[in-house]
Amino acid sequence: MNKISSDFNSFLGSDADAVVSGLRNGTAINLTSSATIPNTTPASPPVTTTTTIVPPTGKMGFGNVYTSLAVAKEQLAQLGINQPTPQELQAALTGGTVTTGTETTTLQGVLTMRSQNMGWGQIAQKSGFKLGPVISSMKSANKNITNATAATSKGGVVNAGGQSSRSSHSGIVNGSGKIHGGNAKGNGGSGSGIVTGAGKSASGSGHGYGQSRGIVTGAGQPHSAGAGIVSAGRRGNSGNSKGHNK
Repeated sequence: MNKISSDFNSFLGSDADAVVSGLRNGTAINLTSSATIPNTTPASPPVTTTTTIVPPTGKMGFGNVYTSLAVAKEQLAQLGINQPTPQELQAALTGGTVTTGTETTTLQGVLTMRSQNMGWGQIAQKSGFKLGPVISSMKSANKNITNATAATSKGGVVNAGGQSSRSSHSGIVNGSGKIHGGNAKGNGGSGSGIVTGAGKSASGSGHGYGQSRGIVTGAGQPHSAGAGIVSAGRRGNSGNSKGHNK
């Protein structure tokens, strides 16, 4: 439930938790808003209004909650509304009118249509768009926000697995998202190094055999502390590495 609230936080603001909970449990959603009365002398205090949204669908699963909000969000976005008032959200969910500028639009309400046994695809089509791209766009946008937040908080670049690839020194990251350079835990050591196919560092002061850069054998072992060439089946042919120099 918290994940859905987070995904729609920019759309619903501080009402996100209440809206998601009400849709999930099929209970009345009470939303308040304050507005001042213009052209009054002296200025009148803000007037608080409570809007009650009663889901006609009853209890809904998390998937239906997510889809209903995604469709309502897209429907209002087409009218130029990205952060709806409680009254505008009520119109999108259960039906009503929405006024933008000098134009008033009547909405049937995505939950009202759903309660009439209409599929989400039909509801989206009736609202003037296709469901698939809307859901994909929502999930893609929220994933990008999550990854960007992780990268900012860790001060590094996030790999495909959602892990930070940066430590106190630059390193190379393998396909599983492990860091092989810098002072992070692993086999990279304290300097930047080259990673073998087995995911081991070929240099640095980690679990390798020297602190200088080296060439890696097919078995994934660094050759030595000095620069040498590795022959097949041997660990190293020059430098301080163990092996046969030929």
